[in-house]
Amino acid sequence: MRQGWNRGPARGRRRRFVGGAASVLTGMMIGTAAVTGTAAPAAAFEIFGWRFFEDEPEPPNPDAQPYTVDVTVATEDEDLQETLSTSSLLYAQREEDPPPSTASFLSRVNAEYGRIVAGLYSEGFYGGTVEIRVDGRDPATIEPDAALPKPVPVTIAIDPGPRFAFGQVAISGRAPATSDPKDQPEETPESLGLVPGSVARSGIVLSSERALVDAWREQGHPKAEIANREAIADHPSDTLDVAIDVASGPRAVYGPVGVTGTERMDPAFVAYMTNLKPGAEYDPDDIEKAQRQLRRLGVFASARIVEGETVGPDGALPITANVAERPLRVIGGGASYSTVDGAGVEGYWEHRNLFGRAEKFRLEGRVGGIASADPEDFSYSAAATFLKPGVLTPLTDLTAELSARREPLDAYTENTVRARVGLAHEFYEGLTGTIAANIEAAEIEDPFETRQFLLASLPGTLTYDGRDDEFNPTTSFRTTLGLEPFYEFNYGNPGLIADLEASTYLSVTGDDRLVIAARAAIGSIIGPPREEVPASRLFFAGGGGSVRGFEYRSIGPEENGEVVGGRSYVEASLEVRAKVTESLGIVPFVDVGSAFASSLPDFSEDLKIGAGLGIRYDTGIGPIRVDAAVPINPGEDDPSFAIYIGLGQAF
Repeated sequence: MRQGWNRGPARGRRRRFVGGAASVLTGMMIGTAAVTGTAAPAAAFEIFGWRFFEDEPEPPNPDAQPYTVDVTVATEDEDLQETLSTSSLLYAQREEDPPPSTASFLSRVNAEYGRIVAGLYSEGFYGGTVEIRVDGRDPATIEPDAALPKPVPVTIAIDPGPRFAFGQVAISGRAPATSDPKDQPEETPESLGLVPGSVARSGIVLSSERALVDAWREQGHPKAEIANREAIADHPSDTLDVAIDVASGPRAVYGPVGVTGTERMDPAFVAYMTNLKPGAEYDPDDIEKAQRQLRRLGVFASARIVEGETVGPDGALPITANVAERPLRVIGGGASYSTVDGAGVEGYWEHRNLFGRAEKFRLEGRVGGIASADPEDFSYSAAATFLKPGVLTPLTDLTAELSARREPLDAYTENTVRARVGLAHEFYEGLTGTIAANIEAAEIEDPFETRQFLLASLPGTLTYDGRDDEFNPTTSFRTTLGLEPFYEFNYGNPGLIADLEASTYLSVTGDDRLVIAARAAIGSIIGPPREEVPASRLFFAGGGGSVRGFEYRSIGPEENGEVVGGRSYVEASLEVRAKVTESLGIVPFVDVGSAFASSLPDFSEDLKIGAGLGIRYDTGIGPIRVDAAVPINPGEDDPSFAIYIGLGQAF
């Protein structure tokens, strides 16, 4: 393509692009539009369309140069029109403050050609034309201090020309095939579309180069790079020939891990927690895991693993952990509300780093069930927790907890004191397990009588979590298996509590605008009769995290007209999460479930069903959830509807 603002295709010859295809940028519009750039006030905070703390707009700059934009794309392909039009930063910034001067405006105009050409390349057009006029003139002829109309008209005319396909594709220096599934690349040039006959999008070339380098890095070559690339456009045949040469660089192992930025943290412990063992073969997946490990500690505001510039003569790659510590202490709190369960408030104080190795000490308390003015009807809980990461292995944590709780429910009133110490271990990404020793003393008042229990148990869980987002998942699934063998001393009963819960998520449209979410759970208590098990350990259903539309723990077998809890339960939920706008969504849902007197679910009994509609407002850290539900088959004492408010999806 020729230089200058009126650029035409170079037909009848081959053109060489050395150094790789152009990068892809976006920004402009479909077809033709005329817009005036004006100053717009920015809201300090906005939620559900309401603006708060909005500043008054500043007076306009008298030297500013407003403009209008008229964009035309010579094609009937609307998708191509949109892609090429949105390549213009001039158009994208039309609603922002106008350029502060004529010189600044002309600088913005002069940058347009490269951006639009990059947009042409991104769609496989290497013989197009771009013509820009400012007030009917070539912008190159306008002086930086020229007086222009306000607003000044800008016209951009784009003719894409023919679309190119890949011609000859030559790749040298590829990583050898490997049978190790951990080292196999997720993408290859061929899977990305770098094959003869495919549309010659520049992004395919760039993505293919990254895939070629990543293939070497997965096999222990951290300094692999593209040694040379050529992209030659043949205009007579409308093809793009591509040649890529990859240099593997030396194979490497990890050298000693250095640490920078620590204040109170022990640098040796930080290096240990990366789990990067000197002498082990380099793997980019290890680097990602190391960064995740450091972030998991909760001590650092930022944590980044930096690879050395070169591999040493001994094959060792220096590694440095660059960290910045957060404040030692933190105070937090929260609130919740539902129309049937009442309000709840909670708060905590936490020390993040007691002894310099990310040891956490946390004090927390909660008051819930605030639905009346009588404090006797409230639920209370308090706990002190100590967590020490990195015991036994960098992936193993020790937790000790002492807690007390009072919970007055319609089904029972419980006063419990519990002590627990346990371990949590990550076996590999997504798969975690816990095991603990637990002892608790409880006084339970229920329809049977007032009884005391002393229970020792060994609770354990195994969880796989492959979700893409903890607070707003859209893909994959999560499942948890819990087993808790126990012995109750006052009645002399051994037993086992087992439960299994799974949830799955499917993005129907692929862009997360429509997600189907489903959850199912089942549990059983094996061993003692129901009246010799603490009511808090029996199974109930109902509430915001169970069967919505019913009160919390109000579903289960009854004794003398009172819900007493069961030795088994089942639950299932289905949601359709649909986005209405980028930040607002609606969620129709249905829940079903019940608890049973027997150790196995008795499906001959009626299951309770709740259904409703929810609203989700995306805050960036997770959606605000508002659910309104009604019981489909209510009992005499069940509410006619329930509303739940919280942060994050229901499951």
